[in-house]
Amino acid sequence: MKRILCFLLAVLAGGCSRHHEGVIAFQSNRDGNFEIYTMREDGSGQMRLTDNKANDISPAWSPDGSRIAFASDRDGAWDIYTMKPDGSDLRQLTKGQGSNTAPSWTPGGRRIVFISTRDAVHGDVYAMDSDGEDVQRVSSDSLVKDTPVMTEEGAHILVTLNMKGRFAIAAFSVAGKKFTILTPSESNNQTPALSPDGREILFTTDRDGSDKVYSMSVTGGDVTRRTFGTADERTPSWTSTPGVILVSKKGGIYQENLSTKKEMVLSYKGDYAPAWFSK
Repeated sequence: MKRILCFLLAVLAGGCSRHHEGVIAFQSNRDGNFEIYTMREDGSGQMRLTDNKANDISPAWSPDGSRIAFASDRDGAWDIYTMKPDGSDLRQLTKGQGSNTAPSWTPGGRRIVFISTRDAVHGDVYAMDSDGEDVQRVSSDSLVKDTPVMTEEGAHILVTLNMKGRFAIAAFSVAGKKFTILTPSESNNQTPALSPDGREILFTTDRDGSDKVYSMSVTGGDVTRRTFGTADERTPSWTSTPGVILVSKKGGIYQENLSTKKEMVLSYKGDYAPAWFSK
């Protein structure tokens, strides 16, 4: 009877609800330099994907989970690469044009946005096809930028700006070619992470004296503190479970339940920058 009910629901409503297993990509220096790893949502099944004497950082899942983009200095300069989730089929997308870092996929997965110093020492936002073709400069100004994230509608790109030593989160209008600052100048605010529905931003701020995770709307309103631990908490990431996020702290990746205020240690060997994908 249960199977029949599930089949009927699948026909009428697109399927029975079920838990979507999560996979987390992250960077770790547990072996002396940063490499890319993956693990299951409970911290088990940790697997090393890259293995070289250089640093591989900033993993980012494609929307369909078929590839992971990351930055590496394995050729003497920082460039953007992609690979399959098992570490195979490595592809170098940029080469020989400045420092290229902080890759992030556009919502449709066709393009990758990133930061490059190829035309200016402070770095600008660029976009390219997922195979490295059709590279286009998106921003052109004197602001130092990091961690670009395109919003769901594609009209804006969230970035971290270095405002003469202070970090601020801003929304860059692709059409208008200008930044709108979303966070106050009295504190450092960085590493924006867009929610799955595109309505909310997680970010790190030191406005309370140490780095904690806050959230805000995509227009900068509804600012809410999300974590309350004693250690610095950085590089937040959403999961597919409502009210549950990932953070980096104390050399590890933690799962934080925002409702119960409970946390679970997933890894603790010099691990950083978690990125979630739901199978």
